[in-house]
Amino acid sequence: MRITSATWIATVLVAVTAGIALWAWTALPNGVPVNYLGLDGHRHLQSSRSALALIPLIAAFVTATLTLAPTLGGRGAERAAKPLDITVIGVAGLLLVIEVTLIARALDPAFNVMRPAAIATGVLLLGMGNYLGKARQNAFFGLRTPWTLADATVWDKTHRFTGLGMVLGGLALIALGFLLHDGNALGLAIGACVALPILAGVARSASLHRNPQGG
Repeated sequence: MRITSATWIATVLVAVTAGIALWAWTALPNGVPVNYLGLDGHRHLQSSRSALALIPLIAAFVTATLTLAPTLGGRGAERAAKPLDITVIGVAGLLLVIEVTLIARALDPAFNVMRPAAIATGVLLLGMGNYLGKARQNAFFGLRTPWTLADATVWDKTHRFTGLGMVLGGLALIALGFLLHDGNALGLAIGACVALPILAGVARSASLHRNPQGG
């Protein structure tokens, strides 16, 4: 099992999230204000407080998975040690922010949960993007396309390119989190800033495979 200082930091964040969820379970009424269009075609304006308990469970699952997976099935996980550590901490921190914002929404139905969620996601992208280029070819962590797995040079160039895209996406998302107020627009911004660097990285790996001297 690969337990590092990052694992302990993430564990503390998960424990804080669980403590906040426990407080919310006892302090909040059985109904958290929401506003979304469900798959059933109806708009939902209230959700059970039990939904708040799912977030620390998800955080614990992600932390445990990222801690155990390199040992159980990852070859050469040490080649991506730093990006993996940043991801463990960042995801646990993001879920803590989401837990707090949902509780804030329960206390104040006018509270905009998407703004802090966007800013926190932007910080996660900044952290991951800053270290992604340091991940060397491995079987567990990174942008694992057929082209990056086949060529270490393509892997390195692709991850530096994708990491830069994540940094730019993170900066854009943090700025939009402060500038925008519309929840739908912020949701689209989060999706775009997360997905576009990854999609661009996949395209970049294919391009480098066809033209290894392409940069």
